[in-house]
Amino acid sequence: MKFHLLASLFAAVGVSGLDKTTSMDKPFQSSTFKHLKHSACVGLYNRNGRSGCGTTDREIQSGPLYYYNGAESPPVETAYVAVLEEYKFSAKIVTSLMGQSGSYLQGILVLNGTVTDNSGDSTSANMNGVVSPGSVYPLGSGTPSENIGYGNTEYPWNGNGDGMNQYDLYGVPIVYVNDEEPSQFIRQASQSQEQESEMGSKIMSNFNYYMGPDGITSTECLTWKDSHNDKWHPKCLPLGGASVWGFAGSPPPQQVFKSAAVDQGDDAANADGNGRKLKNNANIQYNVYESQKPAIIVGTSIDSTSMFHDLVPGTNEGATNTLTMLMAAYLIGQSVNDEALDALSNRIVFGFFEGEAYGYIGSRNFLNDVLNFSCDSNYLVNSVSNDANSELACLYPMRPNMKFKDIGEIAGVLAVDQVGINMEEGLLYVHNDGGGDFGSFLANVLKSSGTSYHTVASSEAQNNNNGGDYPYPPTPLTALQSISGGGYSGAVLTGYDYVFPKRPPYQSHLNWGNGGEISLKSIASAATLMARTALAAAYDDGSFDYETAANYAANTVAELSPDNTILKQLYGCLVHNGDCRMLNKHANQDAKNERSRSSFEIGTGASLGTPPNYYVGVYSPENGQPFVRVGNQVYGAYNGADYGAKDSDAVGMQPRMLQQAIRNILNDFLGRGQTDGNGRSCSKESDCANIDYCLTDSDSATCSAKGVCVCKRAYFHTALDTSITAAVNTDPGFFSLDYDDEQSPIWTEPFWSSTVGVKMYRDTPIGPGYLVLGAGLLSVLIALSFTGKVKSGLQKEKVY
Repeated sequence: MKFHLLASLFAAVGVSGLDKTTSMDKPFQSSTFKHLKHSACVGLYNRNGRSGCGTTDREIQSGPLYYYNGAESPPVETAYVAVLEEYKFSAKIVTSLMGQSGSYLQGILVLNGTVTDNSGDSTSANMNGVVSPGSVYPLGSGTPSENIGYGNTEYPWNGNGDGMNQYDLYGVPIVYVNDEEPSQFIRQASQSQEQESEMGSKIMSNFNYYMGPDGITSTECLTWKDSHNDKWHPKCLPLGGASVWGFAGSPPPQQVFKSAAVDQGDDAANADGNGRKLKNNANIQYNVYESQKPAIIVGTSIDSTSMFHDLVPGTNEGATNTLTMLMAAYLIGQSVNDEALDALSNRIVFGFFEGEAYGYIGSRNFLNDVLNFSCDSNYLVNSVSNDANSELACLYPMRPNMKFKDIGEIAGVLAVDQVGINMEEGLLYVHNDGGGDFGSFLANVLKSSGTSYHTVASSEAQNNNNGGDYPYPPTPLTALQSISGGGYSGAVLTGYDYVFPKRPPYQSHLNWGNGGEISLKSIASAATLMARTALAAAYDDGSFDYETAANYAANTVAELSPDNTILKQLYGCLVHNGDCRMLNKHANQDAKNERSRSSFEIGTGASLGTPPNYYVGVYSPENGQPFVRVGNQVYGAYNGADYGAKDSDAVGMQPRMLQQAIRNILNDFLGRGQTDGNGRSCSKESDCANIDYCLTDSDSATCSAKGVCVCKRAYFHTALDTSITAAVNTDPGFFSLDYDDEQSPIWTEPFWSSTVGVKMYRDTPIGPGYLVLGAGLLSVLIALSFTGKVKSGLQKEKVY
């Protein structure tokens, strides 16, 4: 009895009194709150400076919670952590807190707003007024990408934007509390903090979120050298990854020719300028690539961003863009066989571009390479050294395959953007400046090719432009215009007219699809229109007779139903569950094909997650950076003489799961050749040699997720800032800079510790704890004394 009494008293007062970082008061002692589940605002560098969040230096920043409603002044004489509702999270509020509190502001917790507040009103009802953290001029004026824009870069496409994702918030760590229940506890605790402080205890939060120093740029962090040994030791990685592109129809022939002199027995003829033997492709020289028939690039962005980089749903951006393009490819593959496509005047090339939110990273790299890239013949090799039929690669500058050079001349770009939500029911919009024959042709085809649910109207953006240059929306068309100085034209199909929709907000963690705003009718209509317009452009013989071409395409491509099973399956994957069975199946097959081809242990890449996350990520061997194995070494690029000396020498690449799935899906949709869907069975690419239904000599086959050999139509391409190249003869992860290119933004993300995070706890001062403990011990002594007296009295009464 006495032992249990003492133990219970010490348990009640001893822990909270002696250990100031722990409390028996739920929930702030639980693991949920000790290591709060959250999504962080990450610091980034660019060519000119820094943006994003993080603590000052490496010190932990902490303070008691303070619920800030925007109406009252925050503390100005003591450290605190601000608690904000997500519908109040804006540049105006954050800068106001920083301005009023200075260094006393230790961090910001942004609460999940899907619960009910104390007034009984659902906080989600306030979401209609939430702002976008993106710039009001996306990738335009005032952003690090303004030098690579084209046309009117001061057009306010994102009228709801406040530009917070461009702010340098060094010294202010900010995180989003993901779950509803912890958000509610934090809301209640922070609102009652004044009463708590009267009892001598406070709910505290500390931030361990150092994201690199202030005052440096991406070029400095990429070229960083340690002062004590002058060793190259980069402090960041570029943003980037892998884009996916593919032909509709048979690929064009590769432009190669044989050297005129000597036979293959002559060692001099079998060597390049470095004396290296050209193993299995001896005596072959690579010509300047001749133009093929013009190609229509049908392109889109497959990424997005937000203030919290592991919470980027991108539903009406990367998700619906990807879905629309995949279904357009599906329609063309279902409607036109290779023989008919090959007979058309122009070629269709699909492009799924990564990193577009950070300066058109994917589209600029791809389009610039198509137009301008050349590889010294010394470094042009078979991507698998012991396979003379393997795709060609360039070892320096590194390109994992050279198939993009067979595209030849570009006719223009047909782009799609944000078609999941209509500004006006039943209407989609086309953006075209009217300055080029091809672009005007595309716009006219779109406007004359309506579906059962949607018609297409010209955007009013030009009429809201106050007489300036044409305002191009930020898509791959803008990237092509910028690279070429306006030498090409095109058109953009969108769900918005002259301004982006306010809900869901652009480039926001709230750009999600759970509210039912996304319209499958709109996506099905957009896919139909993109497929028909691409086919009409391929059909046109240069006369730009849009009525005849549009009629041909409408009679060839059936309208996609919003109830189509594949559409619904892909919608579920791309909007709700990025780790779904469908994407996994296609990505697994793509990885299996790559292992079969290269002997690299390529696996299924990182998934989008659940819910999907469309942040681009850092360019690394785990996310799109190609690598070359030479003997026992692996490099990011190579200009030595030993490639091919071993049969294991090869070029490889590990993309993320989304890109692997897209490539395998495109091969399935576009690569059925003349099979009518029935082809040779397979389990891996090596099972598909010598397929007779792939029509041309330059064609080859691969294995689809359906276990059928299909003609290879899709390829990966590096998505990396055009001012950056992989450092030669060095491990992956090291990069060289083109200092002559002063245009691109060069976004990078710094390395940061694996121990970063946010903790919460109840802080009870030690003094009051000892007082409580003393009072408890005194109570024990009094109780024991009283017990003894009672026992003695009972003995006298002969009751005990």
